[in-house]
Amino acid sequence: MRTINVASDFSSRLDNRNERQGDGQHTAIDFRRRYLEPLDNAEAWKNLNVFIALDFNDVLSLGPSFANEAFAYFTKYARPESIRKKIRFLNMSIVKAMILNQELEKGYSKR
Repeated sequence: MRTINVASDFSSRLDNRNERQGDGQHTAIDFRRRYLEPLDNAEAWKNLNVFIALDFNDVLSLGPSFANEAFAYFTKYARPESIRKKIRFLNMSIVKAMILNQELEKGYSKR
């Protein structure tokens, strides 16, 4: 299992869905493509072994649009509980976990 320290390897502010939001940098699309690309097919979700662990230590913010684009995107392949098994979310604050869970439960939506 590979562990990514999100704050140091990507960004401490996870707010931008795409290049048109905020400053257009460190987007959810970029994050998904960089770290989660192998999960972007139905076959990857047939086996629910942990694929990756994402350590949110030192992550200052997680916006709903980022969580939706980076993680709820995979609800087209799997249910929220399966996503949480395949992707481990470590050291998330209660607020960040609530944002993530809300986005996973309502599913992917392009806003």
